[in-house]
Amino acid sequence: MKYFSHLRKLATAFWAVKLVVSVVSTEAAAAAEEQLFAPPSASVQSLRLPQKRCDHPIYCDGPLLKAVQLAGIFDSDKTFVDMPTRKPVDKVVGEFYKLPANATKSQLTKFVEDNFYPAGSDIVEVELEDWNENPPFLKGITDPVLRGYGMSLHNQWKKLGRKRNTSFLCSGCESSLLPVKNTFIASGDSSSREFRYWNTYYVEIGLLKSGLFKTAKGILQNLLDAVSQYGFVPTGGRIYYTDRTEPPLLALMVKTYFEATNDLDFVLQALPLLKKEHAFWDEHRSVNITYTRKAAGSSLDKRDGVKVVTTKTTTYGPSLFSTAIDTNNNSGTGDSYLRPESYSTDYALSRTAQSGPQLFSTALSNGALYAASEAGTVPSVQYANRSVATVGPSLFSTALRRRTLEIPSDNPFAAFSEDQLNVLSVANINNTVAVNLNSILYQVEMIIANFTAALSNNSMETEEYLDYKRRAESRRQMLMDLTYNPNTGLFADYHLESGKHADVWSINSLWANWALGDNLPTDGAARALENIADLHKRFPGGLPNTLYNTTLSWDYPHIKSPLQHMAIKSADNSEKNLDSSNESYMAYKGTAVQIAQSTIDTAFCNWYTTGGSIPGVLNAYDYSASSNSSGTNLGAFELDASGNEVTTTDSSSSGDYTWTTGITIWLLDQYKAQNRMPSCPNIKLNLVKKTCKPNGACTNVRLCRRLKRKKSLPHGNYNNKRAVCKRWW
Repeated sequence: MKYFSHLRKLATAFWAVKLVVSVVSTEAAAAAEEQLFAPPSASVQSLRLPQKRCDHPIYCDGPLLKAVQLAGIFDSDKTFVDMPTRKPVDKVVGEFYKLPANATKSQLTKFVEDNFYPAGSDIVEVELEDWNENPPFLKGITDPVLRGYGMSLHNQWKKLGRKRNTSFLCSGCESSLLPVKNTFIASGDSSSREFRYWNTYYVEIGLLKSGLFKTAKGILQNLLDAVSQYGFVPTGGRIYYTDRTEPPLLALMVKTYFEATNDLDFVLQALPLLKKEHAFWDEHRSVNITYTRKAAGSSLDKRDGVKVVTTKTTTYGPSLFSTAIDTNNNSGTGDSYLRPESYSTDYALSRTAQSGPQLFSTALSNGALYAASEAGTVPSVQYANRSVATVGPSLFSTALRRRTLEIPSDNPFAAFSEDQLNVLSVANINNTVAVNLNSILYQVEMIIANFTAALSNNSMETEEYLDYKRRAESRRQMLMDLTYNPNTGLFADYHLESGKHADVWSINSLWANWALGDNLPTDGAARALENIADLHKRFPGGLPNTLYNTTLSWDYPHIKSPLQHMAIKSADNSEKNLDSSNESYMAYKGTAVQIAQSTIDTAFCNWYTTGGSIPGVLNAYDYSASSNSSGTNLGAFELDASGNEVTTTDSSSSGDYTWTTGITIWLLDQYKAQNRMPSCPNIKLNLVKKTCKPNGACTNVRLCRRLKRKKSLPHGNYNNKRAVCKRWW
């Protein structure tokens, strides 16, 4: 019965309207429905200022880009837009216009070969100046498997340092790589040849735990330089990303760096740029909303004790991409905005949208739905209430409206009704109050306020300090009024036009339980902790962003490390807001540690099955694998029907693995007192068998026997044998 109780609580917590869960009884479903919380409706006044699109004639927009990308010359569209020019840009464009209007693939291929250097020519691998062989996070970790795995993670930093090198380019020649001055960390994926914005936060927390403070400062300086030039941090370090951005984590990065180094001079330099980035979100992404707020002790069904509130909130819209095509027979309507690095996929999707009711599963499986959002990190904003109409530019203004999606029958948690499938109908980011974005901006405003006070002799009376504090408090109150559910202690995205919470609940919404700190009701913290704990019991291998198998890479059964980091932070904060006398605290204490351990286990097990080994401690999972393999730290993982991770032996596509590297290092340090040796479902670790001689000297028997067979050890000479083997242990 306890299992049924967990599911009943989850059904309540996850807001999905009338979730159909096969094991939940009619009585439980009725109880869940009674717990639904209706937020007040809000009227909206848009204040967003227009934002300039990137108009570079090669890397962002124009017929040259279209012709090359649609010719299918490369397996990945990103390859072409990462190729520096061999000639000045105007001459390259001139050469293109000499081609026939219907140039063939072979003609376009020769044009590219004649006018462009290979992708990646503009970056070089570099050694990290502050590299150290003894990372501080390993201090205090006694388990040999965890120590060996931690050292393997630390050693990955050596392979990832990159710098911009365009010294070979001619005058007038250009690279799409932004002119970053300092070393940056490559994501690990071979197609990523630049920094990525939000990934840098997770890289930073790992670098700091590894003691690589100079490298960490350099990657932050690159982002600050981008703010100085563009007013915000682009999604990545390429020119075609300069009309897009991701959740503004830069202030959190600077705070994290300061806490590790006490470098107040760096804060002094960074603070004006943090304010500048905040102003970008305030001017280009914010709207005024007006709603009725109940006063303390009153209810909205009474006329007394209520007041009308007007406040500013932030959405991810408008969607601005580098180029637009007319999808309605050159009538000037039906523009779809395409990403240069995914041009052909986005183009095919937008054109196909004009004929047939299909949901374009091929395009969706390749992640093309992310074209509808500048924030590919927060897929929860892709889901709109099925009654909401699209407003503003959207890739799916007509394509996906009222479409349905076939959910695979093996989805273990929920089955959609036909009506509920329409939650994927519109990517309505312009009118969605995303919980995680506004939670992050709350953190930004508090960080700016506190830095302002610190640089003013800790004065909390300055006008600037008070201004950012007021902004933060207003945003916190908005989140509590519109997105918080007191019955569950959790938050959900809010759709401004419908005045309702999102039909699909996202793990991303847990960010508020972290960001708002102790500004949450105690009873809400208890309920939140209980729900997070129940969710982890259902998915012990890792928390998926949503509970639905939509075929998209962020939804079930896929899991990614940044969401685990956020859930751990949220659970930890909920625990801190409770005392030992609280029933939920006693029942769910240690939830953060448990999620931390499962996150380490998932990353470790996939590292192990893709070739990871520890000399003298852990033999390779597959003896036939190359002895040179060091294991792969994957950027994404999958769950099986029981909620455990699925391990893979395929290391060919590692994805954006640096966030896994950084987060796992952070976890090894943060929870070193509680971490245990990893365990893998259905996999037995092939630990090195040790034997101890009478005098206490332990040797690697397997290795020593192998060496003996190769006659590298003198027979019968125990002292020599012991000396040789000891070097390997």
